[in-house]
Amino acid sequence: MTRPRVLIVEDDPGLRLALEHGLDAEGFDVAVAPDADAGCARAAEVRPHLVLLDWGLPNGTGGTAACRRLLRAHPPGQVVMLTGRSEREAEREALAAGARAFLTKGIPLDALAAELRRLLASG
Repeated sequence: MTRPRVLIVEDDPGLRLALEHGLDAEGFDVAVAPDADAGCARAAEVRPHLVLLDWGLPNGTGGTAACRRLLRAHPPGQVVMLTGRSEREAEREALAAGARAFLTKGIPLDALAAELRRLLASG
């Protein structure tokens, strides 16, 4: 069975590594990138089924702009925003930009993996 490919775009090296190892252990084929530019390049290279995107990337490259860039660079990709923010307005902005879900950092790994599987199954 083919493992679903997930691209993690996260600037925090510790969190990026933890997500990479955790999702790999959960059965995902994982690629990583530290910022939106590298994420777009990596998405073209690995053709992920889903992108897990940090809302607050450095140099203003995160958030809705990065979501739109990734969706343009890799249609019909799915983007899930991962953030330390919990404001409803940020969630509305992310969903309006095309994100499929808006998850808060600190979500338990099993819950994150279950949500990613649910999104992948729903197409």
